[in-house]
Amino acid sequence: MKTIISNSPGETFQFGVDYGGRLQPGDVVALSGELGTGKTVLAQGICFGIGYRGEVTSPSFVRIHTYPHTAPIYHADLYLLRTEAEVIDLGLDELYGSEAIVIVEWAQRFPGLLPEGCHWIELEWYDDKESSRRITISD
Repeated sequence: MKTIISNSPGETFQFGVDYGGRLQPGDVVALSGELGTGKTVLAQGICFGIGYRGEVTSPSFVRIHTYPHTAPIYHADLYLLRTEAEVIDLGLDELYGSEAIVIVEWAQRFPGLLPEGCHWIELEWYDDKESSRRITISD
């Protein structure tokens, strides 16, 4: 387990760039944290670190974005899902173990539906000003 402090969205993005550069096809990254802690900014950095140069936005309402790349990147958001059945219907489990890289926001909502060995990254507020975040990585 490793913990870092991010003092700005730019630092969170850069952490994602560095982290994304180490990912391999087949990896699943589970992002957890409260609303506004920077999960999408981190996902943007991860995608950039992997080498994707297109737009990366929150998939809250469409559930999954697909970003074409050498190893396809699937970016899912579980925020609006209420039941395990809804997550199962999404078909995420079919992407695990593929040649894709899967990033899941709001993973803490359904941890039992994520594969063993996935990379967990938790973002949480670090100060009262809401400008700093503690990022904890469990690989």
